[in-house]
Amino acid sequence: MKNIINTILSHFKDVKPTLKIESNDSNFKYELGVDSLDMAEFIARIEQEYRIEIPDEDWSQIASINLLAKYIANANQ
Repeated sequence: MKNIINTILSHFKDVKPTLKIESNDSNFKYELGVDSLDMAEFIARIEQEYRIEIPDEDWSQIASINLLAKYIANANQ
């Protein structure tokens, strides 16, 4: 799981280089202020990296780095 989180953080830094993430449980939208365009780019990078498809309706389930890591881990089983 730690490798997944490190990869997520790397992609997130590419999309929002100035954003400081203090907790992997911080909500992308409400605590970090990530807008829908940045989120779409970020999700596209994750989908390509892990060769998965994350439907739009699942975005609310992946509101933080930890939740996204769990989603990826479950998708790759």
